[in-house]
Amino acid sequence: MPDPIAWVVLLLAALGGSLIGGIAGFGAGIILLPIVATVLGVHAAVPVLTVTMLLGNLSRVWWSRHELDRAVAARFLLGAIPATALGTVLYAGVTGDTLRVVIGCFLLVASPLRRVLSSGRLRVRLAHFPALGAVFGALSALVVTTGPVVTPFFLAYGLRRGTYIASEAVCAFGMHLARGAVLARYRLLTWETLVVGLALGATMFAGSWVARRLLDRVSDRVFLVVVEVLVVLMGLHMLLG
Repeated sequence: MPDPIAWVVLLLAALGGSLIGGIAGFGAGIILLPIVATVLGVHAAVPVLTVTMLLGNLSRVWWSRHELDRAVAARFLLGAIPATALGTVLYAGVTGDTLRVVIGCFLLVASPLRRVLSSGRLRVRLAHFPALGAVFGALSALVVTTGPVVTPFFLAYGLRRGTYIASEAVCAFGMHLARGAVLARYRLLTWETLVVGLALGATMFAGSWVARRLLDRVSDRVFLVVVEVLVVLMGLHMLLG
């Protein structure tokens, strides 16, 4: 269990991450990922963040529930849930050092890849979402959060603001639920990680409430720049720290 100082760091990170994620559409998990890995250890990050992001995405769904695109969410989850479950089984055998390298590399390439995918040349149709779900479901088993690289596909389909926030959150919620079930099956989801995850998730619920009220009042550009700088720095920390 974290000591008092570690609790403060984790809770502040959860609050800040949920504010950014609720406005920019991603960023909550990718900010929390290296912080949780640093404070609690890299192998504890996936179980803790699975519980945390489960609640965090549930809150985003709730505050934007009337804008959900059910067709997109259903097709994405059709591929994502089995792929996430299979990927989590493989995660159970990954060493801590390997996981640290995978997470660090993912953080470094996430922002540049998101910019490339957001260039405007990407065309996405409804039929593509089951395959997208399978790819990102498998990836999420190792890095938990795939928001930065999955975002352009939702935007290229035409989802915007509240509709995007709700639809992406439902898809993420389904992946976290599948991952949590497998982690519990392999006894990687302990009472300690559950308690920490619930505390951080409750904090994110409050942050998402505030973010929803700021969504139409602030520029996405500022938040995206802040997130991308933080992500690169945290990726370097994971690889070199």
